[in-house]
Amino acid sequence: MEDGKPKVYFIACSFPPFSRGNSITNACAAQHLAQYFDVEVICKEREDGLLINYEGDDSLVRDLTDGLVVHRLRGGRWSGAVNEVLYALGILPCYYLNWAWRVVRRGSELIGDRGVIFAVYPVFSDLVAGWYLSRHHKCPLVLDFRDDFSAVMSRGWRRVLAPVYRWMESRLLRSAQRVTVTTDHLKDALVLRHGLDEGRVSVVHNIVPKSDRRRRRPISSDEGDVKVVYAGAISAIQRPEILLRAYRKLCDSRPDLGRRVRVEFYGPESPYFRLKVKQHFVEGCHYHGFVPHDELIERLREIDIGFFSLADPTFAYATPTKLFEYVELGIPVLAALPPGEARKMIEENDIGMVANPGDINGLAGHLASLVEQPDQRRRLEVNVELMRDRFPPEQEAQKWRDAIRAAGAVNLDTAA
Repeated sequence: MEDGKPKVYFIACSFPPFSRGNSITNACAAQHLAQYFDVEVICKEREDGLLINYEGDDSLVRDLTDGLVVHRLRGGRWSGAVNEVLYALGILPCYYLNWAWRVVRRGSELIGDRGVIFAVYPVFSDLVAGWYLSRHHKCPLVLDFRDDFSAVMSRGWRRVLAPVYRWMESRLLRSAQRVTVTTDHLKDALVLRHGLDEGRVSVVHNIVPKSDRRRRRPISSDEGDVKVVYAGAISAIQRPEILLRAYRKLCDSRPDLGRRVRVEFYGPESPYFRLKVKQHFVEGCHYHGFVPHDELIERLREIDIGFFSLADPTFAYATPTKLFEYVELGIPVLAALPPGEARKMIEENDIGMVANPGDINGLAGHLASLVEQPDQRRRLEVNVELMRDRFPPEQEAQKWRDAIRAAGAVNLDTAA
């Protein structure tokens, strides 16, 4: 136990150098919690998979606080490729169960002083490992849900397994002394679904690192290009190609405005990109591939509008990390979203413009408006600055701190 601080074991499969939004949030959370606790992170060593791969980004590792203890474990001996195939077939709820098995097997080495187990979702393996370690080592448990496990897993034909996923979710939630979730929508869903005590569930928004590297482009003027950027995952969940299609629509209907827009894409060249996105690139659109996070932040300082999208209404509860990253950098937002938490946050704070998923005409209209009305861009820029002050990362991290302290105060020998 360091300097008398209480111990926290942070179970997060996705952690730098994983280049993912939840990896960035996990790292940011761990570093904030290290101010209050002696934090040890238990995460996965990044390895190439058969079907599922995530880019590595060493710049994320360089940004970690000196002295933060991180245990990176490889997956278990049994094949991760089998995990991926069985997950794709809907048989397993996670593709990293061989990693969870390794964590369980090495639990006696990893869990020394008694402390609070803090496990995050995604991925499901984090929850499994955290649940087992808390029971086996008699440690209080805090579960953090950045996504809605049973709802996400019950999409499409997998809905036939919905009762199984709900049972898993219920068993895990009821074993935890405290639960934190990413939005009020998700809190209400879990409380209603499982009859949880609302007092045990706290809402903690996604957080990103504070940045002193604000936008350096001047306040938007009537002249010059309007740069719109998409930077993130490229898959059927986002379907970001709607931005390219809307841009093409704008160029066809209003070539005078289309010539003033530049669209830039950043993200890994996934199979979805090659099959569904690449074909929509035209003159004025540029694909830059995967770029390390520190370099990406520098490039984002040069843009006018940040785009993101969610195509699946299952994710209506979500507020993607990218939204908070744009806000932290002072970038107004353009989005294609279902009615839900992210859309509500954008519209209530007046920091951008939103179209429905699949509404190419509506999105093209928003692009035209952003080009034609520089005063509107100025208003959005001012409102983004105001919103940043409403969601400081340190304030959100204090909610995790309070949940962990409350869990640590529970006597497991007498708790129901």
